[in-house]
Amino acid sequence: MAISQRWRLRGTVSDGYTGQEARTLLVHRLDWASNETWFEDGQGQLLSVITNGERAVVALLDHARDPGEHLVDPKSKGDSGGYAMSNGQIDTYLNRDTVPFPVACRAVAHFIEHGLWPHDVAVEDDRSSGSRRPASARDCR
Repeated sequence: MAISQRWRLRGTVSDGYTGQEARTLLVHRLDWASNETWFEDGQGQLLSVITNGERAVVALLDHARDPGEHLVDPKSKGDSGGYAMSNGQIDTYLNRDTVPFPVACRAVAHFIEHGLWPHDVAVEDDRSSGSRRPASARDCR
């Protein structure tokens, strides 16, 4: 098992959050109408969560220009809108490229605590033209 590391809100100098604290923060930020949250670790990795309140886009990037990877819900159909970005843009995403918000919160907490995604979430690697790989194959660098 990987050692837990602290992730902080991007651009802050805080001590950071444990997985459970990050999970709680995501719920509170939604309550405060802050639908876009970016975490960063000490090595420059970025973890983003953008939600419309029901579903969320969760992405992990090794650095700011990395295409990264994101959680997917391969069996989900259709799309949903209302993903309010901090720049005022409101996006729509395919539901397969998002996960239910509670799953997103749990997955982020698990990733922060263990350095890898939970075994029951699907991850799409955007670095290699959308290849899917099991969550257990990805660990934190």
